Amino acid sequence: MPKEKWYLVKLKPSGFERAVINFERQGVEIFMPWALRRVRSGKRYVQKKQPLFSGYIFVAIDPEVVTWRTVNSTYGVSHVVTFGSQEPPHLPEELISGLKVRCNDENFLLPPSDLKIGEKIKIIAGPFTDYIATVETLPSETRLGILFDCLGNKIPAEIGIGNVERVVD
Repeated sequence: MPKEKWYLVKLKPSGFERAVINFERQGVEIFMPWALRRVRSGKRYVQKKQPLFSGYIFVAIDPEVVTWRTVNSTYGVSHVVTFGSQEPPHLPEELISGLKVRCNDENFLLPPSDLKIGEKIKIIAGPFTDYIATVETLPSETRLGILFDCLGNKIPAEIGIGNVERVVD
């Protein structure tokens, strides 16, 4: 049974690539979930690959083999997140495995497939980016019927499931 546990590591600004290279040299497993976000580039919007948790990376280490000093002194790393305690707490395995299940082979977050009628969603692509809407119908596996509030009126629309994310209350 492996003694490796998952920890959260804060990266230095623009330190991701450098940290990945150095963790690979050390034989440390890493996990960084990604999302495609719609960002403005000049006069138009483009899809851009961005980390789900900007500035952080998950690492699996055995503290008896790899010391905290080694992790903290890795190029690209700012520090292991301690949450105010002396020794960094390990993250629950269920958290990491749950995130991995929701990602594809390239660690991109998959759109939610288990949305229910009445559930709140956030539109992440298209002209209504960042609007909060309510799922009204589920016409197919790839489309959603939504209802959103625009200037006091309830507007029905249909949107691709890849263009929404679940709103967590």
